[in-house]
Amino acid sequence: MTLKERLAAGHSLIGALLWSNSPDILEYAAAGLDWVWCEGQHAHADWSNLAHCVRTAEAVNMPALVRTWTHDVGCIERLLDTAATGIIVPMVDTPEQAARLVSHCYYPPVGNRSYGSARIERISSNTDYWNQRVVTVMMIETPLAVQNVEAIASVPGVDALLVGMRDLALRLGREVDDYTAHLHVKDELLRVVEACQNANKAAAVLVATPEELVLRLREGYRLICANSDLLILAEYWQRMRQVFHSALDEKENHP
Repeated sequence: MTLKERLAAGHSLIGALLWSNSPDILEYAAAGLDWVWCEGQHAHADWSNLAHCVRTAEAVNMPALVRTWTHDVGCIERLLDTAATGIIVPMVDTPEQAARLVSHCYYPPVGNRSYGSARIERISSNTDYWNQRVVTVMMIETPLAVQNVEAIASVPGVDALLVGMRDLALRLGREVDDYTAHLHVKDELLRVVEACQNANKAAAVLVATPEELVLRLREGYRLICANSDLLILAEYWQRMRQVFHSALDEKENHP
């Protein structure tokens, strides 16, 4: 089954955010996951970097969703022309925005996406092939988006809504970090998952800890992103540094 089919069938899936877009991390450390998030919005990736991330995902048979940094539909089409499985779009506040964005993810007669990618042509020149596979994920990151979430979830062609908890919390006047954001947007998280369930769409979320992962699954979130390579490496190296200094102090004080 494709990722789109699995989401439509109600499957719960686990993936990872590759902040580095590293093919090595994707091949080695992300093995066995259901999907991968290639990052274009906040990482300093160039087009080649994102394309290599998508190519590597294809080589290891892992669906790749690319997060765009813009609502520019030409840019979104170009990102999809890497043959990515789908797109993650930040800061979607209204159903009108969602409908416009989605229309450029599907080829005619379903949508308005332009045809012309050599990579797309190599894999399949059949536009139905891509229309049946493309996954569109709209990010809910503002109070306005939460207010409109039921309407956004109901837009045809939208497959999932992803809560951007840190941006949402900041726009609600709540200072948070990646590990505490979910504690400050509990009501909003519940409203989003309810809207997705009512519209038969997948609720998606980025979690920072195993405990948070369990909580979101119990609430009904199905497209789970298990933290990012950057945060996981930072946490591990900070822990190793603490052990190093503790062991060094013990050695110097008890020779």
